[in-house]
Amino acid sequence: MWGKLSCPDLRVAPTGLALSVLGLGLSLSIGVLSATAANAQIVPDNRNIFDSDLQRRGSVFDSDIPRGETVRSRARPELDALGVRGGGFLVFPSLTTGVSYNDNIFATDGNETDDFIFQLQPELDIRSDWNNHEVVLNVGGDVGFFADNTDENFQDVRLSAAGRLDVKRSTAVRGNIGFAREHEERSDPDDVGGTEPTIFRAFDAGASVRHQFNRVSISGGGAIRYLDYDDTPTATVDINNDDRDRLVVSPSVRVGYEIVPEYEAFVRVDGEFTRYESNRDDAGFQRDSEGFDIVGGAAVDLTGLLFGDFFVGYRQRHFEDSRYDTLRGPVVGSKLTWIPTGLTTVTLDINSEIVESTQTGSSGYQSTAGTVGVDHELLRNLILGGEASIRYDDYEGISREEINYGLGISADYLWNRYLTLGAAYNFRYRESDAANQDLIRNIVSVFLKAQL
Repeated sequence: MWGKLSCPDLRVAPTGLALSVLGLGLSLSIGVLSATAANAQIVPDNRNIFDSDLQRRGSVFDSDIPRGETVRSRARPELDALGVRGGGFLVFPSLTTGVSYNDNIFATDGNETDDFIFQLQPELDIRSDWNNHEVVLNVGGDVGFFADNTDENFQDVRLSAAGRLDVKRSTAVRGNIGFAREHEERSDPDDVGGTEPTIFRAFDAGASVRHQFNRVSISGGGAIRYLDYDDTPTATVDINNDDRDRLVVSPSVRVGYEIVPEYEAFVRVDGEFTRYESNRDDAGFQRDSEGFDIVGGAAVDLTGLLFGDFFVGYRQRHFEDSRYDTLRGPVVGSKLTWIPTGLTTVTLDINSEIVESTQTGSSGYQSTAGTVGVDHELLRNLILGGEASIRYDDYEGISREEINYGLGISADYLWNRYLTLGAAYNFRYRESDAANQDLIRNIVSVFLKAQL
């Protein structure tokens, strides 16, 4: 449908229009952030409505399919952003503006409240353009305005830096650091139902090193995340969230062996140590924990048309509070990409994890999810996407099991290298055996992205 749009001004002066939209949007974003920073809120699930993954650009295959190239990742020289060169760096500024309709903004079981949400998403991506080593800097924001429920207005901010040091051809060291000011989604099981969403800050850092010994590869490293929650406003007294503040340390070691080219077997050990700021939460539970995953699997690449990895293993998580059972059991995972034709990409993602929860009486839940996605290049500059997902959550310590179903479709029209138009529809259904926890929600969105 985007192909039938007609706007002579856009076609005559795309560069000027993009600059105008970008400048105006950035000015509005700065003004809004300055004026409303003290009352920042963020709404569940709206943060990803205009997800940048929908706008990844990637040329129709001329003959043979380049190895590992997908509909979203391949280059389109006549449509890709050029960026602004500054010495050895390329700077990519962009601004996405859009509107969405959400028919259940509070994620409730009955008595749904609907609303329109207007969003501005400025972003600045800075990448090194060197022969060796790499540095990537990113600054972004997400500002949202609700038409009727203004207490749900939000401002998100994120900052990150990542780098790679090429010590030699067979050895590389990577590192990253980041900060984000986000919100707790209304559909999150830990949402406490305040008059405004709960705000939290996340501080992240990580480092890893990888070395190749002929057919053997060894990598190791770790990540640190600190979560700091604000108290949640209510109509009477604010809800204390200091007992949710915590530090999570996640070390990891992986050893791989290349059986033949493009076929690698691997073993990976992941650890996780969680320490809460408060010795006990407000309900008297000790929530500190430690655990590990041991998995074995394979990474394969069949002529570049089917590639990815899969693994199986064992997982265990022990909690300091004796009232919580030790969680143990199998772990499975897979991420595969299939390219049946040069115009279509199919992905399969299976994941299982233990998710921390601060619900009274529950240490968390074991979550197993599967997602199938399809991207199709209908025209050179029109990409269609579809996705279906299912997730099963089994809570520990309380009687609660849930199945979440999701469906989504999207269309991205790459007007030119400066402008992208898009639309998306997302459906979510949650079936829960806990009282008043079922959920049905539909979100429809449209956006315009300007970039240089």
